[in-house]
Order: sequence, then C-alpha cells, then structure tokens
Amino acid sequence: MKNLVMGIVFLTLCAAPALADTTYNNFTGYSAYWEPLGNPNTATYGETFTAPTNGDTNLQSFGFYMAGPWSAGDVVMSAYIATWTGTQAGTILFSSPSVDYANTGSDFLSFNTGGLDLTGGGTYVMFLSVSQYYGQSSGEIQISQGSAITGLDGFDYYNNSGDFGALTSSSWDAAGLSPNWAVNLDFNSGSSSPVPEPPSFFLEAAGMLGALGTMIRRKLRA
Repeated sequence: MKNLVMGIVFLTLCAAPALADTTYNNFTGYSAYWEPLGNPNTATYGETFTAPTNGDTNLQSFGFYMAGPWSAGDVVMSAYIATWTGTQAGTILFSSPSVDYANTGSDFLSFNTGGLDLTGGGTYVMFLSVSQYYGQSSGEIQISQGSAITGLDGFDYYNNSGDFGALTSSSWDAAGLSPNWAVNLDFNSGSSSPVPEPPSFFLEAAGMLGALGTMIRRKLRA
C-alpha cells in the first residue's frame, strides 16, 4: 500500500506544469554612467534586447536601475516596450501610466506588462521617456551602468524633446552603446505554453486520491 501511495504522489508531481522562466539582469551594483535623462536635456533613454529563443517569449515585467539625480526636481515619464528597426523604435507594444519620479537617490523602477507576447529572436527596445510630459518634467537623472550579457544589445538615446512621434519616425541619436544600462526583464512561456492549466492537474490529482481512498476502504472491509 505504501508503494501505491508513493506512486500516486509521484504521478501528481509529474502532472504539475513546469514553467521555465528566463531573466535578463545585468545589475552589478549602482554605478552612475549615462546622464542626464530629463528636461531640458535628453528626453529618451533605452536599452535594446533580443527576446529569448527557448520559448519564454512572454514578457511579464521589466525595470531600470537609476543612479541618483543629475539635477533636482521631479521627473515625469513613462516606460515603453517597442519593436526595434535597428535605428529607431517601430511599433509601441506597451506604455505605462505616467510616473512622477522623486529623483532623490539610487532606485529601481519596475513595470508589470500583464503579459506581453514577443517573437523569439526578435529585437526590441525598452525605454523611459519624458517627451510626452516635457512641460511637466523638471529634474534630470543619472542612470546605472550594467554588464554586457547575452540578450541585451546596448544603450540607446534620443534627444527628441517633446516630439514623442519622432521616436517611431526618425533615427535615434545613438544605439547599441556600451556600457549597457543596468536593467531587468522577466519572461516566461505565457499563453504560448503547451503545459496543462493548473485546474487540470489538480483534478487529475483529486481523481487519483479518490481511487486510493476506495481501495483502502475495500481492503479494510476484507
């Protein structure tokens, strides 16, 4: 009977989905390098990246490591994910609500996408921009440099002032620069995963445990 119980436990564990997760993180400690981001200086800073090719193409969240103020003042901006043409942003796939960043010290800004399906091996850009809020934003930020890792393709910037449309219609001032921005991206297989949904394997486990209970009752009556 003990062997039967152990076998059912093993089968239950095997039925549970194993979601493989991929993380890009090149943070090695806060270290100011690129500056300044904000009005009246450079309106847009970004980091290009290549989506994983292992099936983990659903971007769950992304974030940026900031390295303290260049000049005091609140920085009003949003975070974005867009396709990358090699010289400029293509289609904007995600934009966050506006963030009123206090700009008082080193910090990590993180954004949840709710699950954004990307194309494996495709090139994208994650960026912060004040250009939609150019008249409201007053401070300037230094950002933290990160190490060079597979999947991250370099730092990018664009002096587009308050012209948000230029991000997708004109070449940025620079792209693929080193050192990289220190960033974090979390991917999983998301909706494209073929593994069973959680309710399925819970029902399978319940069925097997029910069968075990029936066998135990029959044995006790014997």
